[in-house]
Amino acid sequence: MKIGENNNRIEKKPKILIAEADEREAEALISHLPPNYDIIRAVNGSEAVMITKEQLPDLVLLNSNLPEMDGHEVCRILKGEESNNILPVIMITSIMDDEEKTKAIESKADDLLVRPLDILELTTRVRSLLRMKGLHGQLIKERDQAQKYVDVAGSIIGVIGKDLKVRLVNQKACDVLGYDKDEIVGKNWFDAFLPAYIRERVKEGYMGVIEGELVPPEYSEKPILTKTNEERLIFWHDVVLRDEDNNIVGTISSGDDITERKIAEKAMEEANRELELLDTIKDQFLTNLNHELRTPLISIKGFTELMLKEDMGPINDAQKNAIDTVLRNSDRLRNLVESLLYVSGEHTKNIRYNMVPLCPTVIIEEIIKDLSVVIKNKGLTIETNIQNNLPIIKGDIDRFKRMINHILDNAIKFTPEGGKITVSALSNSESIIVTIEDTGIGIPKELLSNIFSRFYQVDGSTRRKYGGTGVGLHICKKIIEAHNGSISVSSKIEEGTILRVKLPI
Repeated sequence: MKIGENNNRIEKKPKILIAEADEREAEALISHLPPNYDIIRAVNGSEAVMITKEQLPDLVLLNSNLPEMDGHEVCRILKGEESNNILPVIMITSIMDDEEKTKAIESKADDLLVRPLDILELTTRVRSLLRMKGLHGQLIKERDQAQKYVDVAGSIIGVIGKDLKVRLVNQKACDVLGYDKDEIVGKNWFDAFLPAYIRERVKEGYMGVIEGELVPPEYSEKPILTKTNEERLIFWHDVVLRDEDNNIVGTISSGDDITERKIAEKAMEEANRELELLDTIKDQFLTNLNHELRTPLISIKGFTELMLKEDMGPINDAQKNAIDTVLRNSDRLRNLVESLLYVSGEHTKNIRYNMVPLCPTVIIEEIIKDLSVVIKNKGLTIETNIQNNLPIIKGDIDRFKRMINHILDNAIKFTPEGGKITVSALSNSESIIVTIEDTGIGIPKELLSNIFSRFYQVDGSTRRKYGGTGVGLHICKKIIEAHNGSISVSSKIEEGTILRVKLPI
């Protein structure tokens, strides 16, 4: 015993009922038993039955010849009660013949002793039966405890024997099936709880496993049938059970009800198919829209340029300004249509690049020249540091122009009047590096990682000051990546933004 443990703990005494009408015989029995037993007396059969029900003794010593009801009848009544299944009963008789033995066996007595009693034999039998009852009770307690553990499990758990009958189920299985345990245990699992259309096939596979001809799949999906004839789909994990001689005696299975998940997956698949159809329709619409808008835009641009050159007659300065606005907005509309078409083509992996050798110096200088009027009209200044004769790179001329043009256009758009834009284009032994820096409104640090996302705008509200679709920088990044390059950004609120593009020579 450990130090500090309570030495005064009181052990519970075994309770023994002595059913004996003869006072002297009863006293003799009491004297033969050790003093550490708690003795209860009954003088007739009826009293023995009543006391047993009320006081729940641990063992009964029963005279076969009792008044009112003989000992054999008392024993039959006691053993007929489920609560007394493990109650040991020792029948005591004065005559030991075949008839008496038969009566004792039929009444389910645990032992039969004949007078005169041998003290050692009596005490040995009593101790042995009490020990067996204690062990039996402990086994039942452990079984019930194990059943509790099984019942609190979140998955269905069941054991099926070689005879195809259910040996054990937990509460989760009962909840899913809609039956009580006693309605499931002992039933043929396949006949009672599987839909008819798969019953024979699954039963045949199970018999193959039991006979050692098949190895069960570790995981499988099979339906069950509930008490209300509802079909539920279960994701099963099956394990073969074997005895001490390694013979297969059944299976233990755990399962999760995946009915709702499967319904959700099916609905998701249908929704995805519908989205794919809508995507196809959208792509077709954008392709048609691009074609339908390009044709009138070409005409608008062509006739506007003719009017601006006064090929169709002289125009005044106000008219020139108006026509110039029309020309710029037609270019803006064309860029918008091409951006949407690019995004659609990117989604369908239908983007084609015409890679040829190109000179970055010439292209960048042309773009700056084309935007010089816009820069001047907004009251901005521009500084350039473009290396003469930058190394030739391999790229798509139209898309390279578009990328540089958009980054520069963004710098103009987000830089207030009086601000400055700096464009530099330099090279090293491996790359050309184009940097466009502005003194504009800047981008919050926490939003920088999002600016290359498709359709993302730093100010996405309906009251935003600056227009755009939110795809420009996304397209720029995709064009740069198609040229095996990279783009980076740094920015500070109210100080400006720097975008740096690096492309391999």
